[in-house]
Amino acid sequence: MRREYKDDRQTIVVRGPGLIRRIGGAVVVLFAVIGVIMVVGWISGWSGSSDKKVQRSGSKEAIVEEEEKFHGIILTDNTVMSELKAIAELMTYSHHYAGTATVVDSVQIPYTDVNIWGTQHTIDIMYNGTIKVGYDLKDIHIKVNELRKEIYVMIPKVPTVVDNNIPQESVSVVQDNNPFNPIRANEVNERLAEIKADRLNEAVKDGIYDQAENHLRQIIIETLAQLHNDYKVVFSDMPTTAQ
Repeated sequence: MRREYKDDRQTIVVRGPGLIRRIGGAVVVLFAVIGVIMVVGWISGWSGSSDKKVQRSGSKEAIVEEEEKFHGIILTDNTVMSELKAIAELMTYSHHYAGTATVVDSVQIPYTDVNIWGTQHTIDIMYNGTIKVGYDLKDIHIKVNELRKEIYVMIPKVPTVVDNNIPQESVSVVQDNNPFNPIRANEVNERLAEIKADRLNEAVKDGIYDQAENHLRQIIIETLAQLHNDYKVVFSDMPTTAQ
């Protein structure tokens, strides 16, 4: 733009702003408007989310939701059961026993309990055996209460006898045979079967089932404490639903 003014002495020329200066000014104004819009939008969004957060704060659902976002996963019954499967072989309790048993046998007078002299034979049996009692995972029930941070574990009142074995290689036999009353082939095995039954009864009386339960509790507590130390393990009749 160019304007000229004349007077008697001289001509005065006045020029307007150049094209580049005008474009630059327009850009500055445009950025200023965009900035104002962004600030207003951010303030509105923050206010809305704050209101929502205030409304949900303090509720149990909000606590669980926040923990889920933080940890990335909520502990479930199946998760705990999968972790216990890894230690299933440790859920047995072993009781070892050893001893010596003597078998004395004589031929008796028919229809009486009178032994015939000179027909006695003896067998001395030295043995070592092991009784194993434990729990099957399918009989153990897990319930996780996420709100209370508790893991309920219900186990059978009586464990299962997994094994009661006297290995053949641990048995030593000393025989005093008698030609008038030969030792029978299965006589040692019959006595060993009696020994195993007697030893199991003794172990039960001595509290092997209670010891097995205590052993199981300790293993579960130690295992879950390493993986979920913010949860409490509770051994009881678990509720059907989380309270």
